[in-house]
Amino acid sequence: MRKCFLLLAFAFSLFYPLSKGQDFIPLLPESYAKSCTDRHCPRKCTVDSLKVDLAAGQHPPHFDDWDNYVKGKSIYPQLARENGIEGTVSVLVYVSEKGQVTKARLLKGLGFGCDEAAINLVYTMPCWTPASNFGIPVKGKKVLDICFRLTHE
Repeated sequence: MRKCFLLLAFAFSLFYPLSKGQDFIPLLPESYAKSCTDRHCPRKCTVDSLKVDLAAGQHPPHFDDWDNYVKGKSIYPQLARENGIEGTVSVLVYVSEKGQVTKARLLKGLGFGCDEAAINLVYTMPCWTPASNFGIPVKGKKVLDICFRLTHE
């Protein structure tokens, strides 16, 4: 219990400036930045140059033109069509730093072949725009909802 409390107190102390509306967190104290401007420092260091811009933040992976891709590539399973099955399949997709789908996990399925069709659709996708952390590509994950609706013609 005590470890949990200490961890929460530490986490709150890290994010406290953000709750007060500040955009920057200084990496080093101001006294160090002032002492760094001496003649032994090759470049000029100021307090502003020692701050991290938190506005860049993290961005999840995304796939451009998702709706058109699903309309053009999704295959409605024959068994689901015969039984009149409609609904949404949720798939958790893991995307590498290069934008490739590395793993897909079924979160909510329908059965009747819809789950397999959704997983196959995800694995045959072209490259994504990977997740980024302060502009650096990183691994990411995203939940995709793939709808199966019968069209009555």
